[in-house]
Amino acid sequence: MDTMNFDGSCDPNPGGIMGFGWIINWRSGKVPTEGSKEKKPSPSNTNNVAEYTALKEGISNYLKLGGKGPLQVYGDSKLVINQMSGTWKIKNQNLGEINKQIASEIKKHDLKVKFGWVPREQNTTADRLAMPESRLKGPSKSPSNASFVAPVERKFVADVNSVSVSSNMRLKINELNTDPSPGFKSFVNLKVGGFDSFSRKKLDTLKEEAGKKASSVAEKEFSGNSSQQASALRWMLRGLSTDLAVRKVKVDIELSKKKKK
Repeated sequence: MDTMNFDGSCDPNPGGIMGFGWIINWRSGKVPTEGSKEKKPSPSNTNNVAEYTALKEGISNYLKLGGKGPLQVYGDSKLVINQMSGTWKIKNQNLGEINKQIASEIKKHDLKVKFGWVPREQNTTADRLAMPESRLKGPSKSPSNASFVAPVERKFVADVNSVSVSSNMRLKINELNTDPSPGFKSFVNLKVGGFDSFSRKKLDTLKEEAGKKASSVAEKEFSGNSSQQASALRWMLRGLSTDLAVRKVKVDIELSKKKKK
């Protein structure tokens, strides 16, 4: 089925700028669709309102893009996921209103939706998209986001939380994607550990799946070496950001040279 991850943020909480982010992965295999919006500071802005609004915007865009369902929705807000699933009661009037709007939209389009909670480290792409542009310039000052480190502007070919990789690899890729300056050892420790669904795919297939922009990056960085280009594209398709996929291959090249000495 199609999948969608969503996330919302309010900085500072309450009353600050709200950001909404979502990413849709299509079962047809076409390039994932990312989206983000933000709202100016207001006394009514909260993290929970932002999370709910991100879900509302994500589903609305899914339908506008022709999504028919079934749709699996993932978010790291237990409140939103459990209230949308009907397992938790809604006590806040504002949240209840947004909940009704989302439920009405789902019913109107006869959309089959399942809701599932994921930890924040498995929701990194939506988390990145949910950060307002004004907050990407430096670390958040909000107590609720005290551990947040402003992410580097990175581009992605695939969402690691939706592709077919091992749970251990998914965790390591998420850690790299959210690290502003990952070290050499982090790339060394990122290993497939055998073969996965991307290992045996040829360069032509990888280029088709990754798209022209990603393919041109691989060609530019590893001109004349089809094996290295293929390796970079495989890491992009596993969910590693474009720049980190290039660095990963360069680390592997350096390691290979050291072993030959």
